[in-house]
Amino acid sequence: MIGEKRIGKVKKNYKNIDTDRGYFWRQKITPWVILALPIIFTIWLRYYPILRAFFISLYKYDPINRPGTFVGLENYINMFQSQFYWDAWANTFIILFLQIGMTFLIPIIQALFLNELGKLQKTFTTLYIIPALIPAVVNVIIWKWIWHPDYGIANSIVALFGVESQTWLSDPKLVLFCIVFPGVLGGGLNVLLYLAAIQSTSTDVLESAALDGCVGWRKIVYIILPNIKFMIFIQFIMAVIVAMNALDVPYLYASGGPSGASTTQGIYIFNTFNKDYNYGRGSAASIIMLIIVGIVTLMQMHFENAERE
Repeated sequence: MIGEKRIGKVKKNYKNIDTDRGYFWRQKITPWVILALPIIFTIWLRYYPILRAFFISLYKYDPINRPGTFVGLENYINMFQSQFYWDAWANTFIILFLQIGMTFLIPIIQALFLNELGKLQKTFTTLYIIPALIPAVVNVIIWKWIWHPDYGIANSIVALFGVESQTWLSDPKLVLFCIVFPGVLGGGLNVLLYLAAIQSTSTDVLESAALDGCVGWRKIVYIILPNIKFMIFIQFIMAVIVAMNALDVPYLYASGGPSGASTTQGIYIFNTFNKDYNYGRGSAASIIMLIIVGIVTLMQMHFENAERE
């Protein structure tokens, strides 16, 4: 009997050891095995290029005899002394303010109205998502026809109000407005994201608010908007990042012209690499842009956290 008890205890201990090992592998090792490749590729394809760009920015880079001549911070100093560089930053912030002021609130308003519709909600939701299916290049081509000074519909519309014909994309004072204005029509995925956030609001909360007389605009201001604040904040951060990295759309509209009036930081960096072949200065501009976008994003997150507290 004593021997059988000892054998039973030994088997039980072995089972506990096997259980502990199984728990260790499942809870500790398996997640790292699954995440190993994504982490490696993230470091390789995202963080390594950043470090490489900083390395190149310290050289008068020669792609044939790499890395070229070490110049330290000379690329940064020369870049900061260039008025064209600061003009590009000015254009970037103008586009940022125009997009926030003209296009950021439109999808929220559209989603609020869609939420109040009944049977036609799915129909209008489909109509709002269709513009997102149109490639950016096609959309730009259509709007360049609209802005054309000779046969564009834009001049036909302003003529109805007695306004003289404009050159639109060829006018340094109007080109940035013309680039941002198509976003006023709204639509796209942002509407669906806001609508999904609105519809995730608890029905119990909405019913309680209705019983207390909180309906109409009061329901929107005091119930719906506070409940979708997280989505608004995320979309606001994304809008800032997209605006500050603007390259393809402004380039397709005016290629940075006229006279640099639509040259954003993205276009400045692109031209420095591909037209001036100054890889050191282009890398320096990229690093500064990364730092500024990071600072702006951290400030936004800080203000959001402070508001929550």
